[in-house]
Parts: sequence; structure tokens; C-alpha cells
Amino acid sequence: MERELAHMSNQKTRPERAASIRFAVIGAGGMGAVHAASIATFADAAVTWVADVDDARSSRLATQVGARATTSMEEAVGAGDVDAVVIALPTSLHRLATELAAAHGKHVFCEKPVARTPDDAQAMIDACTRAGVRLMIGHVVRFFDEYATIKRLLDAGTIGQPGMVRASRLNAPVMARSAWFADLERNGGIVCDLMIHELDTLRWYFGAVERVFAHGLTYTPYQPTRDYAMASLRFRNGATALVETSWAHTGFRTAIELSGQYGIIRHASDTAATLTVERTAAEGGIPAVVRQRPLGESPYQRELRHFIDRVRTDTPFLTSGDEGKAAVALACAILESMRTGRPTHPEPVVTPVHR
Repeated sequence: MERELAHMSNQKTRPERAASIRFAVIGAGGMGAVHAASIATFADAAVTWVADVDDARSSRLATQVGARATTSMEEAVGAGDVDAVVIALPTSLHRLATELAAAHGKHVFCEKPVARTPDDAQAMIDACTRAGVRLMIGHVVRFFDEYATIKRLLDAGTIGQPGMVRASRLNAPVMARSAWFADLERNGGIVCDLMIHELDTLRWYFGAVERVFAHGLTYTPYQPTRDYAMASLRFRNGATALVETSWAHTGFRTAIELSGQYGIIRHASDTAATLTVERTAAEGGIPAVVRQRPLGESPYQRELRHFIDRVRTDTPFLTSGDEGKAAVALACAILESMRTGRPTHPEPVVTPVHR
């Protein structure tokens, strides 16, 4: 996240012509700042409002992107110079914010996970459908070049029938920075917040999951300060995946390896990096070692460009509310397996194409 902000800060931060889509960013924390900075690089969009319960934080971000600041979500969402809302709040507040935006006739880009439960996700989908507004979920991994390329290779049959997948997403503990991450009941912990990246991506690759078995630290006394989870997924198409996620490592990295009848596809973020910044110690939430690959456009910019373009053309999103709901349903099945120590069989989730 820090490297994305640094990258975008070097780009143009003022539109060159009048914006056609105006955004309110709700939540001025880490992801709110990333999304606001992304929008500020577009010539056909602008952030007009930033809302956060922390007045200093909302004011700081609003100043950076040339917007107005408020501590009232209702004021920002209801403003006349807002066409769409970016929701970057704790998961437990996603439904409330989405229903408010829909009631005001505003399109919604909501950070992942869409909600804590499939029922809340469905309520958000229904609210947007009734109001005639669009709902997209920020499953950004689909917009990373590496993962999108893997999808194209799989669809082309490059490695034949997939057999085994190993995927990991590891990070340092985040609970001290934002305590809501540790609130398992309201926000879903590491499975709903971090592992869900892999769950959504693997569903995109392989479709429905028929069986899961998981274990980890989530239902142990360690969970408030450290969390770790590993899940085995069996897909209906015959593929099997082993997914690992952690808030117990020293830094961030991801990896994926897919084995099929004709070959293997591999990607690892640490070996793919072309630039490494190493300091003597972590500081201000930035790890001591940051590996990055400077890009022309970040995945966060690409997903918001996708949102803007699909709203303008009234065409389906790659990461719709239904896709978000399916990922949450799978996350809840994994949590249930971890809690009981038994395999679970996720209920089938239909993901129709919605506007």
C-alpha cells in the first residue's frame, strides 16, 4: 500500500479537464488514501469529498486531493457534487455505508470484503439494484498483471487440466495499527480480510469450491496480536488448492504456483521485484524492507478506471457484488472449518451477471 501511494504521488494529481465522475471517499485510512490518490490522477474524475470520523485525517487527505473534508458520512454521500462513493471503512460498516449511498442514488465502489456475511452482502446488492445504482467490490488482485496473465494462460489451456495450486499472502501483524482487524465477530479477521484475496482469485480461475478444510490461530488466544490460517480447497473442476495467509511474518509477500498436466506457472512478489528499499528498522507502518516493481499504472488505478468506464458505459463489472458475496461465503465456510476442526461443504452460490 505504501509503495502504491509513493508511486502515485509522483504522477499528475490534478485533472486536466472538468471531471465527469465525482467521488466521495468514505474512510481516510490506508485504503481510502490509496483510492483517493488513484482518482486524483485521472483527467475525467475527481474526489470532491473525504469523510472520516478523525477530523485531522479527513482534512489532511482532502487537502492532498483538492476536496472538502467532513466527519459526517451523511454529508459527503448526500452532497450534490458527488456521483459515486468509495467505501474504505471497517468491514462491519460496509452495509450501512452502501445502503446510505444507494438511498442517495450514488454508485458504489466498496473495498473488499463486501461484507462480513453473505446475508449482508445480499442486502447491499439488493439496495443498489432497487436504487438503480452500480456496485463494484475492490478485489484488486484481478487487476494485477501477473494474476490476470495467469487467468489468460489457464483459459488458453497452456498447462492443461490444473491439478494442484499453492498460494500464499503473508504480512506482518496489523492489529496494533488498526484494532478492528482483530474483531473476528464483526470483521472476520485474517480470513475475511487477507485470505479473501486468494479466495476470490482462485474462484475466478477455477469456479465453485465443493469442500474446504482449514486450521490456524484464528480461534486461539494468539489471535488478538498474531493470526495465521491455512486452508485446503477442492474445486468442482477437480483442482485442489492449498492457501496460506499470515499476520505473523516480518513483512509482506505473495506467491502462487499452479501445476497442470502440461506444466507449471509460478509467481512470487519478492523475486519479481525490480527495486528493493531496505532500512535499518520499520517506521510509521512501513516495513524495513520494501520490494516493488515500478509501474506505469498501479492495479489500484486500473480497478478504479474499470469502475469509471463500466459506470459510464453501463456494462458489467469484473468484480460485481455477486462475486464479492461468493468470496465471503467461501471465507465463512473456512472460518467454520477452523472453528469446528472439521471439513465443510460450501453452499453453492450463483453469481449472475448484474449491471
